[in-house]
Amino acid sequence: MRGMLEHLAPLREQIVKCEQSRSKVHRQAVFERIAAHHRVAAAELDHAISLGEKE
Repeated sequence: MRGMLEHLAPLREQIVKCEQSRSKVHRQAVFERIAAHHRVAAAELDHAISLGEKE
């Protein structure tokens, strides 16, 4: 589970960076798709971590 937690923090940082970049660039849709992908991955990691804590 520690490995998942180590991946979660940088993933959340990438979400913030994508959202910030989206407002500064011409091709905003690209950064929105990347941020959405990262949000899904972070949610899946959160879910896996919560299941691991219950065991």
